[in-house]
Amino acid sequence: MKLDKNKKYIIGVSGGPDSMYLLEFLKKEQIKNVIVCHVNYHYRKESNYDQKIVEDYCAINDLKLKVLNVDQDYKKLNSNFESWAREVRYNFFLKIAKENNFENLLLGHNLNDSIETFIMQKQRNNLVSFFGIKKISKNKILDVYRPLLNVKKSEILKFLNENKIKYALDDTNNDEKYKRNKIRKSLNENDFELIVNEINFKNLELNKIMNKVDSFIKSNIDKESLNLNQNLQTSELDFIQRCIFEWLKRIKKDFLIYNRSNKTLNEIAKKIKLSNKAFWEIQIENFIIFKDYNKLKIINKNLKTKKTVKINSEEDFKKIIFFINYKEIVGVIKRDGLLFPYVVTNDYNYYKTRTKVGNKKTNRFFIDKKINNYNRIAKAVVFSTKDYKILNKIK
Repeated sequence: MKLDKNKKYIIGVSGGPDSMYLLEFLKKEQIKNVIVCHVNYHYRKESNYDQKIVEDYCAINDLKLKVLNVDQDYKKLNSNFESWAREVRYNFFLKIAKENNFENLLLGHNLNDSIETFIMQKQRNNLVSFFGIKKISKNKILDVYRPLLNVKKSEILKFLNENKIKYALDDTNNDEKYKRNKIRKSLNENDFELIVNEINFKNLELNKIMNKVDSFIKSNIDKESLNLNQNLQTSELDFIQRCIFEWLKRIKKDFLIYNRSNKTLNEIAKKIKLSNKAFWEIQIENFIIFKDYNKLKIINKNLKTKKTVKINSEEDFKKIIFFINYKEIVGVIKRDGLLFPYVVTNDYNYYKTRTKVGNKKTNRFFIDKKINNYNRIAKAVVFSTKDYKILNKIK
């Protein structure tokens, strides 16, 4: 990968062989406008030694260095260390980038890392957007570059040893309780050419699929809803899952899926493919994804909270301000002549057989008119206790 010498780069350096090789690579490429960033988690007894290696190298080579010393009681850490550490690390990179008006990040992932990732993706049957590791990606404001993805680990170690460049070794990389470490030990670099060819082929095929996903989403996204047509329902589950994820991504709700297993996407995809019901729903954290006739929608679960309020005077209008169609309800009551009392409710099960729209029972009217589920859930109706006829229009 050819790097632009005119750009400014944050460099993530742990002190391990990959990141120390990266520094040497940048020296050779004459990339000078850089800030080296090192995170000392104080997680391993060798952490300070790692930091010293980075400090010494930066001092000798006149490189600007920023160090984050993490103060954390690891006995109280409830999350996975690797995920937590990655978040800490990237937040630090972003902080330094913002403070110094940098927009680019360099990381030392190598070919072995990419192949390990690919094997893990296959074993887990992950729904991925790319097989292996991307050379260029995005993390918030940062363009992330990985210029060593064509370099084997053995080549890195050979170079460092021959040139007597110090580097730290993380002994946790030998702990086989971690799946990646097991894979790492099983790799034979003589097999890499075949594996790289497989990765390239799979990414070409994946790119074709993602183009179809993109075309489907562009044609069927409607504000924050997704049209569920026959083509989608007869598609493979993998394609349906990708469409769901891309829809969530475009409406900025993909955070609901990132830290979950594929089971959630698979459950939604199966319902789309196999269920003939007009309505169904799945709750994910504080949101509800639901089918509404031929649309897929998402709402905050608070909108589904059932509320019923009796209105005895204009003073009681303040009791219904939380309904999303509050202004409409107030207007309807005023046009009706303020003939109190009224009932305002979004509890469909409560009012569907008690009330009428015209001369029809409300549930029958809603079925005949195909009133969508979102309006039944989110919007309130108002009726007089004299005749139990709904006064506002639900479309």
